[in-house]
Amino acid sequence: MQCPRCNWQNHASYTQCFSCQAPLVADMPAPRAPAGRGQPAQTPAPARLVEVFPGTMARLGATLIDGACMAAFPVALALAWVFARPAFDSAPGATYPAALALGILGLFLPALMDALGQGSAGKRLLGMRVATRTGERPGIARSVLRHFLKYSLTLALTLAVPFLLHRLLTALFGERGLHSSITGTFVVSRHASDTAIQQAVALVRGPGWFLKALVMLGGVAALSFAAMVAVALWHQGEEPANPRREAVRQLDGAARTVLGLVENHYRSTGAFPASAAAIGLGRPGQLPTGFQAMAIDPANGVVRLTIADSSGDRALAGKHLVYTPVLRTRKQQTDIHKWQCGSDDIVRGDRSFSCRHEATGAAK
Repeated sequence: MQCPRCNWQNHASYTQCFSCQAPLVADMPAPRAPAGRGQPAQTPAPARLVEVFPGTMARLGATLIDGACMAAFPVALALAWVFARPAFDSAPGATYPAALALGILGLFLPALMDALGQGSAGKRLLGMRVATRTGERPGIARSVLRHFLKYSLTLALTLAVPFLLHRLLTALFGERGLHSSITGTFVVSRHASDTAIQQAVALVRGPGWFLKALVMLGGVAALSFAAMVAVALWHQGEEPANPRREAVRQLDGAARTVLGLVENHYRSTGAFPASAAAIGLGRPGQLPTGFQAMAIDPANGVVRLTIADSSGDRALAGKHLVYTPVLRTRKQQTDIHKWQCGSDDIVRGDRSFSCRHEATGAAK
């Protein structure tokens, strides 16, 4: 069959030109109605097959749209965390796993939409979807693996050496790409029927088992290397165990109750409290466990808490945690944005990471 665009001679069963990927017009034989007496048999007109596979530019556009959506989700999550951070400062251990889970869910949201819906945002906008050889939607596991291969191995290799590796991947896996070839999926037109998809994909050959095994081994090796680097960087920032530092971390958590009272007073009056009695902590025993005295500078709001003997570490008794407020003005209203924790008499190595700011001598 000759291509009307580039005149390439294709096999009679091809629906697209092997050279330029243009759709081919095939003569589709249809059942003929029995000819009556004196009535000649009618020859059916050639029918045009539905274009099943979208072009490269359309698939690239869908990838860019999906990538923009994936980038927007972590940005929105980070902004939400910035605005809601004061409410979760007292329990960061419960919020970090939730934020990480939401971030991972956002990155794999296009894959879930391909598996459970009518396609990701980019594919739906451009009239495409992901299908298997039977025309059905891929399962969650296959779709997630396809998404991971697409935005990790394929994208990373293509960005590393743009022209050479793109040509190499195209020669090995065709226009489908590594991610679709390995997972046995196809990006097809959303308007194509299952029958048309099955007829079109029957002509497409997939990679052999050796190439699939090679890619999977390469992916496992890349993941292992990335995990080793992440673990090395994570443990690099850790310090040896220090019971005194853990005691300071617990005292810092207990002090957040006092800081919350100071914030409420500043929010309602527009000024820092003059003393501990102004926020209801003037009598003995009203301070949080581990502290025996409190002083506050009404000029700048610096809070100085004296550690008691019951703190769990007698070496910390009589020493201090100093909290300096950081103000923020929004919509002509000034509020306490966060507190910087420090100390002027506790060794820096004995303080937790969140309590290593330089403390002033105010509020003594």
